[in-house]
Amino acid sequence: MKDIEAFDIRDNYSDLNKEAQLKRMELISQLKVTDNKIESLCMQKARASWLIHGDSNSKYYHSVIRWQRLRNEVKGG
Repeated sequence: MKDIEAFDIRDNYSDLNKEAQLKRMELISQLKVTDNKIESLCMQKARASWLIHGDSNSKYYHSVIRWQRLRNEVKGG
């Protein structure tokens, strides 16, 4: 991250040659890949936690849905 900031500062003063620009783009690309991996890992951990612990509100939500279905039911007669 510090390397990218250093390249950005140099770029603001138009002191970045083609090689440095390529290196900056490579570092940014690596940062994006790492960020995507971290995000994927967090999503996997959240999913695993949900599978283990479940949703504490599921009983409440299912009872509300069940009540709404009963209330909306068209009764013949």
